[in-house]
Amino acid sequence: MFKKILLLLCGFKLGVSAQISLSSDSVVATENYIKLNYENDFFTATDRYYTQGLQLLVVHSVFRKSPLYKLLPSVKQASSNYYGILLEQNCFTPRSIRHEGIFYNERPYTGTILLAHQRTSFKVNKQLALKTELVVGGIGKCARCEEEQKAIHRALNNIQPLGWENQLNNAFILNYNFTLQKGMLRLKHLQMIAQGAFKGGTLYTNASVGMFFRVGLFTNYFENLGLQKKYLSSKTSKYRAFFLLSANARGVGYNAALQGGVFSKPNVYVLNAPQVTRLVYDASAIVVLAYKHFSIEYGYFYITKEFEQGLDHGWGKCTIVVGF
Repeated sequence: MFKKILLLLCGFKLGVSAQISLSSDSVVATENYIKLNYENDFFTATDRYYTQGLQLLVVHSVFRKSPLYKLLPSVKQASSNYYGILLEQNCFTPRSIRHEGIFYNERPYTGTILLAHQRTSFKVNKQLALKTELVVGGIGKCARCEEEQKAIHRALNNIQPLGWENQLNNAFILNYNFTLQKGMLRLKHLQMIAQGAFKGGTLYTNASVGMFFRVGLFTNYFENLGLQKKYLSSKTSKYRAFFLLSANARGVGYNAALQGGVFSKPNVYVLNAPQVTRLVYDASAIVVLAYKHFSIEYGYFYITKEFEQGLDHGWGKCTIVVGF
């Protein structure tokens, strides 16, 4: 099934591959912003699996000077290119944090700490967007998820999690990710966009295809990141309010958060390759409210089980975006 997903993605990519280039002569966007995103399954009244995530993204034209962006392609003759630096922490636990010792046939305790160079490229007349990332970081104790979860539970006078002593060992992460998006339908209050994505490296190796919809009052997805200054003078576009609905199918080749880091010392406990679910589905529903160069988002995410004895899972997110 992973091969089928990969073939679908390749077909999607080949259909627009002539539009992709490593050239650096594309237009650099002048809009900059800071995005803070917090995710936690507390919003869904659970405490398992992907239990917490924190992402800080800074987008600024000055980052284009980094030589690493030469490794990140853009859309040919792009109407705009955005350059960003992303700092991210994600924490994972088994289904119960009250199980003493190793919880066999369950997800291992672990965390990731990541730093990514990110480039987003738009081409309005072709309704194309390309997002590429070069990610470095670590998985294991270096993410400090054990200390963080225990501190939060102490502050809330909650039960202390058991089993972090069996978490995955430290390992180096290097990943290259891209997402290609193509507009399929655009009406006044509805936009439908197809997307394909690939992640390759020591953290995740997978391929996915999917679709997402925007419903409500918004600017064209392929014109900017939603905060373009030239729209702020228009009374009809100062306010934006819309729903974003998405669904994806993902073929999984490798997941270090389940199977352990590629270059780590032998782990006390990991899930073996036959236990990993090779076809995973996910969906999300997000509401976005924006005024001028400020926006807030609240969303719900759902994912089917990632390993054979696992459960479906959901979590919520809150996002604040400030343009400058």
